[in-house]
Amino acid sequence: MEKSRTLLTYHDLTVEVESSPGEELIEHMSGTILGMPGGFRYQHTDIVDRLSNLGENYFMFLRKNGKMLGSVGFCGRHTSTTGLAHDSWLIRYFSIKAPMRTVPSRKKEKEDLEASSRRSTVLGRFLQPIFADPSRLRVDPEGDALPSVIYALIDQKNLRSLNFSAQLGLEKVGEVANFSFSRMNPRNSERVGQLPLEDREHMMSLLVDFYRDYTLFVPDPIFKDNLYYVIREAGQIVAGVQVYHITWRIIDFGSGPANRVIRMITGIPWVRRRLNPDALRLLAFDAIYCEPGHERDLYELLEGVLERTGVYVGMLMMDTGSGLYRIFSRNKKFGVLHRLLGTFVSEVRARFINFPEEVRNHYLEHPTYIPTYDNS
Repeated sequence: MEKSRTLLTYHDLTVEVESSPGEELIEHMSGTILGMPGGFRYQHTDIVDRLSNLGENYFMFLRKNGKMLGSVGFCGRHTSTTGLAHDSWLIRYFSIKAPMRTVPSRKKEKEDLEASSRRSTVLGRFLQPIFADPSRLRVDPEGDALPSVIYALIDQKNLRSLNFSAQLGLEKVGEVANFSFSRMNPRNSERVGQLPLEDREHMMSLLVDFYRDYTLFVPDPIFKDNLYYVIREAGQIVAGVQVYHITWRIIDFGSGPANRVIRMITGIPWVRRRLNPDALRLLAFDAIYCEPGHERDLYELLEGVLERTGVYVGMLMMDTGSGLYRIFSRNKKFGVLHRLLGTFVSEVRARFINFPEEVRNHYLEHPTYIPTYDNS
């Protein structure tokens, strides 16, 4: 593991960075409850795999007199948008311990957020240099820094995080729907099969074309653990999906009625084997592909993958302005868990550094690709 490097100091506060997760971070994140009070809250039980992501990984720690107050992860990749080569930095697992966490007393309107971006808390001033030049995270930045986009997904009800992101110069570029797909008795489909290794190159070409109008499409970690599934028709791939296994411990389902109903139904052994809040097994669906005219095959594919893997709940995340979201919003039928929890909506917020205005506008006008591996 790389030795910690001190990037910034401010009185008794320091910012340190590492390029691999150490025991302190793993312990911190394992005990961190994600979500917000009054909303859906959960803990990762397999956090180590997610912390060791593909691409560049940096973990920044905020300390006061040597004691860790919080952490934030950056996943960096080299990307290209409309011919512009640039870095993209996804902010992950932002966690600040009390008493530095504050809850806004009211919802800030657009004018308030714009004013907030011109002001800054001590924490905001402390982190601002990194958000202004994320290449400082690297040990040896190579020459002039590439243009960069820093982005994050923030629950639209999480006013504290929205306001703080505005202080750091992030603006809204889109919205993401996060919703479940569940089947308590998933049906088997003989048409569902794992993608052979020799077909990966062809599958990737289909995905690149399918997501050609999206920003921030990344090919990794698609095909991880050989868990890409497809449906074929006349020998041609007409639907495909990558899955990642995750397990969460659910702290709060987000409302009193949902908590009561789930507590009641999970008292039934048959249901609890499928929906255990203490160890909820899910599939994160990623890199979805659908040949035009085969939209209904997606449901057969997702249900068939649940049956083959012995999991009963899947998670979907996609830009609400995308064609993919329109497919699902038309067909609905997401299962019993969705009827209880509904859809969670997050904002895609980004800061553009040394970006031409026309490329920034491209982000505002096109959907964002949301890799569930990075965000689950």
